[in-house]
Amino acid sequence: MKIKRGKFMMMVIIIFLFFVIAIVSNYHSLENAKSACVENYKTSNVEQGFLAMNWNVTCE
Repeated sequence: MKIKRGKFMMMVIIIFLFFVIAIVSNYHSLENAKSACVENYKTSNVEQGFLAMNWNVTCE
């Protein structure tokens, strides 16, 4: 019983870490895109989708 519980907890931790890494990576990419607009003296317009995982940046 303890082995099954240990495997279950390990899978939960791995899935949780996957989502944390995906969210942090997505946020960092969005900030990079926005700062690239600012470096080129343009303003950034951000369109975000569901849970901000789908986004589009345009520089004007």
